Amino acid sequence: MDETKLLVGRGLTKRYGGVTALADVSFELRAGEILGLVGPNGAGKTTLVDLISGAQAATAGELLLRGQRLTGPASRRARAGLGRTFQYPQLALHLSVRDNLLLGRHAQRHNTPWRMIAGAFTGVLRPERAADREGVRQLAHELGIEGLDREAGDLTLGEQRLVEVGRALGQNPVVLLLDEPFAGSDAQGVAGIADVIRTVQRRGHAVILVDHNVDLVARLVDRVLLLDRGRVAFDGDPAECLASPQMQEVYFGSTDADEDEDADAATAAVADDASAGADATAPSDGSVPRQGRVEDVRS
Repeated sequence: MDETKLLVGRGLTKRYGGVTALADVSFELRAGEILGLVGPNGAGKTTLVDLISGAQAATAGELLLRGQRLTGPASRRARAGLGRTFQYPQLALHLSVRDNLLLGRHAQRHNTPWRMIAGAFTGVLRPERAADREGVRQLAHELGIEGLDREAGDLTLGEQRLVEVGRALGQNPVVLLLDEPFAGSDAQGVAGIADVIRTVQRRGHAVILVDHNVDLVARLVDRVLLLDRGRVAFDGDPAECLASPQMQEVYFGSTDADEDEDADAATAAVADDASAGADATAPSDGSVPRQGRVEDVRS
């Protein structure tokens, strides 16, 4: 793996009034690396992706993309090299699948405000380029998308996710942020998205993958960042993360060590209670207490 740092986050924090959704999160993402972002609901995964993409502003901390500070709204960050999908696909539902995929290629080509303005005018007069048509065809083939003339609004949720991933990939992003890309997808859709992730990796770019399917994420990524209540609980190898006490604690509420300590404490408490009971019935002169008889109880 290339050791070039593509994306660096330092001390990222997000507060909503008195509620801290993300607290002092730092990470590094290298060229060709796939980072899995996992954690239970409310852990801060989507909040972190929002801060990276510019959908929300951080309360504190900074981001660097290829060594340059990453600031401003989402549109500026997209032009800088970020591509993103969302938990709920955001497509132009009245446009065809082909046109939605073309939007990604246009966003890559018109990567400054002036080029976008010019493209808005000239695009009406100029037919789509042969390279665009071929690029869309290849994207669709790679993702297993069929029926390019269908309206996006007529697609299933899984198909919409595939189209959104294809649109983001069409931008040729330096860093691709995938937020819950597998939800609602069938086996073919999952395979297509996995191929996209590997394509980005082969280009020497990077991916941040967010999904609730921790086992699937662990199979696809190079490193896992585990979040818990807005803080980093683990950052490292996927297999080590799955077997870690931090993973046990975050998802199940306790570790084996904690359970052993609790069992030891309970055993000690029972022993103390038994000892206290024995002390309470022992004569003060140290003699052996007389065992009660049935007759004594009856009387």
